[in-house]
Amino acid sequence: MTDTYRPKVLVIYASTHGQTAKIASRLAASLGTNDVSVEILEAKSNGDARPEDFDAVVVAASVHAGHHQREIVNWVHDNLFELGRRPNAFLSVSLTAAEDDDESRDTARKLIEDFERDTNWYPRRSESVAGALQYREYNPFARTLMRLMMKKGGHPTDTSHDYDYTDWEAVARLGEELAGDFKAALAPESEVSSAS
Repeated sequence: MTDTYRPKVLVIYASTHGQTAKIASRLAASLGTNDVSVEILEAKSNGDARPEDFDAVVVAASVHAGHHQREIVNWVHDNLFELGRRPNAFLSVSLTAAEDDDESRDTARKLIEDFERDTNWYPRRSESVAGALQYREYNPFARTLMRLMMKKGGHPTDTSHDYDYTDWEAVARLGEELAGDFKAALAPESEVSSAS
């Protein structure tokens, strides 16, 4: 009996207020419980992480003022060739993804398309993930601006509370799906032929 092949996956993320870090951690935990070896790194402090040291890569970033973090855009751009040579996925975290209407879905899709255009990377799989409204993390100017924007959209405006819109079960399911996809794409020839 041979050991099952365990791909080594990098989950690299950028997080401004911490929600994307939590999402990346939950995704990594799900990947890990599905027979995948995972390393999770923040792009800001691990910009020299190299895709070629891993079998597959998941990139996660949040949207602020209509754009994903510059450090993750730079990391993808700098590692474009090697990133494209292995199974990969991209998670775009935003408040827009929390809305369940056609306009919001179109906006979330456009945010991913803008990221693809900015980086020239077209991930094999892209997902929009709902983030959080983190009033207590924002500086006074951002808190006031977000409160006004949320009031206009009919969303919570009590700045003494944060509002978590992430579907944590969906993040865990995504980890399971990606683990299966990565293992299928990376399985050694002997495993593929014996499964046939």
